[in-house]
Amino acid sequence: MPTSASRVVFRVDGNATIGLGHVVRCLALADMLQPGFDCVFAIQDMDVSGQQQIQPLCSAIWSVPVFEQPEQEAQWLLRQMRPTDILVLDGYHFGPAYAHIFWRQARPVVCLDDLLAQPLWADVVINHAGGVGPEAYADKVVPGAALCLGPQYALLRRVFQPAARQPVAAPDTDRIFLNMGGADPENHTLRLLRELRQRFPAKAIEVVTGAAYPHQTELATQAQSISRITLHHAISAEAMAALLRRCGIHVCPPSGVAYECCAVGGLLLLHPIADNQRLLLAYLTGAGLALPYSDLAAISETQLPCLAQQLQQRQWQVFDGKTGPRFREVFTALHAAYQLTVRRAEATDAHQYFTWANDPDVRRNAIQPELIAWSNHLDWFARRLVDADSFLYIFERAGTPVGQVRIEFTGSEGTIDYSVDSAFRGQGLGLAILRRALGQLRRDKPSAWALVGQVKAGNLPSCRVFQRLGFAQLAALRLHNETYEVFRLEVAPAVS
Repeated sequence: MPTSASRVVFRVDGNATIGLGHVVRCLALADMLQPGFDCVFAIQDMDVSGQQQIQPLCSAIWSVPVFEQPEQEAQWLLRQMRPTDILVLDGYHFGPAYAHIFWRQARPVVCLDDLLAQPLWADVVINHAGGVGPEAYADKVVPGAALCLGPQYALLRRVFQPAARQPVAAPDTDRIFLNMGGADPENHTLRLLRELRQRFPAKAIEVVTGAAYPHQTELATQAQSISRITLHHAISAEAMAALLRRCGIHVCPPSGVAYECCAVGGLLLLHPIADNQRLLLAYLTGAGLALPYSDLAAISETQLPCLAQQLQQRQWQVFDGKTGPRFREVFTALHAAYQLTVRRAEATDAHQYFTWANDPDVRRNAIQPELIAWSNHLDWFARRLVDADSFLYIFERAGTPVGQVRIEFTGSEGTIDYSVDSAFRGQGLGLAILRRALGQLRRDKPSAWALVGQVKAGNLPSCRVFQRLGFAQLAALRLHNETYEVFRLEVAPAVS
């Protein structure tokens, strides 16, 4: 379990220009990480209302100065952070070069992504849009990065989690919910409000605007001449959930609020207002969880109640209530992995490697199971230490060696071998040291390369480790009358 020193730093911004969506979803993640992690928000130009939302879920808010270059800001943030702090980056202005500064310093980095457009220097990537598989990130992430993809990692605030779901009657399609995000600088809210009133002159319309919405005065003035309109501004998550439950028709962008609408359930109509919403729009409409707002013109009023119930049933099947535990598991594993230090092996490590190599379980699963003689080991070890194509990594926890990863290259293809000290097995360290070794190898060898791992058939834990790290499983082979499962990972040249 994480300790009191387990801290997550969220670097995120939100204002009237870029909206508050990034802040809201980071708040949802921070809430799901409670109580095991101490959360800090590092943010620029946050107004009072934004601070009031953040403060209940974090121990501190760092005001980030404005720098001429993003790299200068990254260096400033590095100085504020502890070496084991997990950094969460959420924002399109944090480009690859920004994240690479932290990753190059072996700092744990998590990136929230919804563009699939650029390299991501991160240990963990979160993209909660459905329909996106690991193959979409094959050439965009560092080797071994954990991918948290799809609605099973939905960044839902606590009140929208299935555990908080309240039984409701059939969706009330006489009442419409309208929200165009936390900022809506182009004022889609007012345009859609007029269209909805013209299309449905008798329905009640509940209009929600966020704290960064810059057109509140104009909206209030225009709403005076429109009947059955209620305006809500900068409301809490609890008030938002209650309002959604009262409305059977929901009109919003394909953003985080769309998932909140799905969590409550009803006829969801999506109106995209930004390019980064295309993936979620494609998923929600393709999965039959929502309809494009433009389809509304072809739907008769008599169809609305049945359509709302149908979509609600599909929507409720998407969220299983286990998102919080999933995120806590991912962040706990990341924190634990970075409690380990990694270094290249030295001559003084010869005896430690000899002990590991002759461990009974290691020999049992080795291609050549015979015990290794000390003289043979010394000769082999000395050659590997001076071989530019050999990478011998030792992992330590609080100064105690816990395992090793050895990678030996022939050309651009390397074979990978690893072992965990017998005193530390059963703690998930196999996955941790291999993930860290892949990252360190990327730092040490930025060219293109491929790795091959061979696992004796029946060694299921090792097979699962390679599978979780993104290795493709190839056809098994026979060596010394034994069957071995073969795993391969291909890595393109590093691009920052």
